[in-house]
Formats: sequence, structure tokens, C-alpha cells
Amino acid sequence: MNHTEAIAALRAVQAHHNTAHGVQVGFFMKDATAALGSFAQASSTLAMLMVDGLIASAPAVVDDEVQTIYRIADATPPTSRSVH
Repeated sequence: MNHTEAIAALRAVQAHHNTAHGVQVGFFMKDATAALGSFAQASSTLAMLMVDGLIASAPAVVDDEVQTIYRIADATPPTSRSVH
């Protein structure tokens, strides 16, 4: 699978997610695994896309669990966090 095919597959699973810091657009590893065929394939593909700057990631608290949320770099960026 080339970068264009991988981005298209991941774009299809990207969604809005409610997090402790507001709604964020992206997908989780389980979504990438389903879209790309296996955990090994998803891990490898995400790593390559991240190195190329096509995928960004950040920690997010969802349902009281810390998870990594990934997003396609041209998608809506995550909400900014402010320090109070």
C-alpha cells in the first residue's frame, strides 16, 4: 500500500471524538488496524507517514483513559489547550 492509498484508508476512519479537552478530529490505533489490515501493518504505515509529516499524533483522555489520537496532517487540528 502506498502513501496515497494509506491516507485514503485512514481518512475514511477519521472522526470527531469527545475528549477531556474537547472534541478532536482523528482516529485511534484500533481504527487504523481495521483500515490497514493488521496491527503490524498499521504500526509500520503510521510510523512512515509520521516521519513524512503526513500524520500527527497527540495523547488524549477519552472515557478516563489516555489514548493516542492520530490525525491526517491536513485535517482540522486538535483544539488548543490553555493553561489556567
